[in-house]
Amino acid sequence: MNVMTDEQALAELVHRHRELYDGPAIDAKLEAIIRDGLHTELTGWDIMRVLRTSRSIFFDTHVEVVSGHHTATYLRFESVARFPKLIRLLAQDMAKWIRWTFHQDPITGIVATTSAAEVLAEGIADVLHDKTRLRVTLTPYSCETGRIGTDIKIGAIKPGEHFVALNDVTTRGVCVSKLGKVITDNGGLLAGMMVFARRDSGQFPLMGDLIAQHPFYYTTDLDMPQWEPAQCPLCRVNKPLLSWRDMPEL
Repeated sequence: MNVMTDEQALAELVHRHRELYDGPAIDAKLEAIIRDGLHTELTGWDIMRVLRTSRSIFFDTHVEVVSGHHTATYLRFESVARFPKLIRLLAQDMAKWIRWTFHQDPITGIVATTSAAEVLAEGIADVLHDKTRLRVTLTPYSCETGRIGTDIKIGAIKPGEHFVALNDVTTRGVCVSKLGKVITDNGGLLAGMMVFARRDSGQFPLMGDLIAQHPFYYTTDLDMPQWEPAQCPLCRVNKPLLSWRDMPEL
C-alpha cells in the first residue's frame, strides 16, 4: 500500500480546493457549516461571501490544530485578513455591536494578539475613530507554536479601564479567556469578548461559561467538530495528518 507523504498530501489538498473554489459546489459546502451569530447584522450570505472570496475553509481534510485536537474542516483566518474589504466589513459589524453594547459605559480599548487578529482590532478602532478613540493593546503571538503571551507594554492598561478581549477564532475558548486575564491582571475590567468565528460545535464547556459570564460577540458559528487524537475517526482510517502551520494560501 502506498503511503502519501506530507508534501503529496499538501499538493493534493491545494489542487482539490482550487478546483472546489473555482466550481459551483463551494456554496453548498460553505452553507452547510455556517450558523448565524447571535449579535451580528451580517447574513449567512455575507459570511459565505467572506469565506468564499478568501478561500479560507479547508474541507474533507485532517488537520491538527493548535490545541492538539484533530478536525476535518479547518478555517485559516490569515486568508481572510489578506482582504482589506472583508476586514472592513467584519470590523464595521463588530463596531456596531460595541456601540450598542457599551453605549452607557464606553470601553477604553481592545486587547488582541500580534496575529491576524491585530488587523481586525485595528479595523474596529478605525471604524470607531470619529466618535470613540479605542486603544489597541497587543500581546505576543508565536507563529511557531500558535501560543499567545501575556506581556504588554507597561501602562497599556490602567486600573479601572474597560477593555474587550478579541481573537480571530475560538474553539475551546482558552485563548480569548487568556486575553481576558491579561486585562484583569493589569488592573483593567473585562467588558466583553469578541471573535470572528466560534467553531466549538458545542463540545467544550468553557465556551458556554464564557458566553454566560460576559457579553460575547461572534460573527459566525461554524460547524467544525474536533476530536482528541485517541478518538479521531480520521486517524483510524490512516488519513494523512497535516499541521495547522502547513495550511497554505489558496
